[in-house]
Amino acid sequence: MIKGERMLHSLRRWLYQYETLRKNRRTLQDVRAHLEQGSDLLIVHQMGRAASMTVTSTLRAAGVPGPVLHSHWMNPASVAHREAHLRRRGLKPSRFPLNVRMSQLLSREAAQRLERHRWRLVSVVRDPIARNVSVFFLSIDDFLPDFHRRYAAGEISHGEIRRVFLERFPHDQPLRWFDEEVRDVFGIDVFAAPPLDESGYDVLRNEVADLLVIKVERLADCFRAAFRDFLGIEVPELVNTHVTERDERFYMYRDFVRDVRLPREYVDRMYESRYARHFYTDAEREAFRRKWLGEPAARAVEAGA
Repeated sequence: MIKGERMLHSLRRWLYQYETLRKNRRTLQDVRAHLEQGSDLLIVHQMGRAASMTVTSTLRAAGVPGPVLHSHWMNPASVAHREAHLRRRGLKPSRFPLNVRMSQLLSREAAQRLERHRWRLVSVVRDPIARNVSVFFLSIDDFLPDFHRRYAAGEISHGEIRRVFLERFPHDQPLRWFDEEVRDVFGIDVFAAPPLDESGYDVLRNEVADLLVIKVERLADCFRAAFRDFLGIEVPELVNTHVTERDERFYMYRDFVRDVRLPREYVDRMYESRYARHFYTDAEREAFRRKWLGEPAARAVEAGA
């Protein structure tokens, strides 16, 4: 019976992988055909773990004309870095995740035929430490091998998780993202514009691209106004997807965020960064500081995205 269950599990896993690869190939074929038309492109182009799937699903459900694409990287150096990481893990290019293959395709298009399209980009920003902790837990086995079993067995403490997070995670990723993935690719320098105001979003435009920047912490309040200003359409509701509570890692993440106290030096470095000062008010950054320093304040756990 156990042997039969294992065989059934293996078969289901194989069928899932086969169907995923087939679906990915079809998606990429459709995107290539759209690119050949020279049409405008609408891309949710942003760093990971900042509600990108929620925004993508919301725009698709709103019925915007043409496909809504999704990417995290379009700088050729960033794409090459992801490719090298996946090859080191033994993956063939045909089995790279869809987000990486989409980034490969769009990166080449931007490098070779940038002016053929009007690039309409949506980028959601998030508290940089919250984003880093969320990404860390998403890929925690890369930092702490066999994490789930060892954590369940009580072999890994929150202190160990904190140490590895501080010492090994690339914390500057969100601080550099807009320079590398927007300015260097499309020529829009978000930091040359005035800081984000109380509306929670901003729209920037140049000769080839339009960019909507919106704060995830304000997304539910301002998404209608933001998409009306950016696309001239009415978006009736947010379609929340990729919710972290459905992932077993959420409970480990939730407990870690509830208990962790991060060093003041690290917290100050992140919230005195150009990124944090541009997108968040003094009051918002002070609230973030209190949360991660463990000072008296509500330590609400984000659901993640």
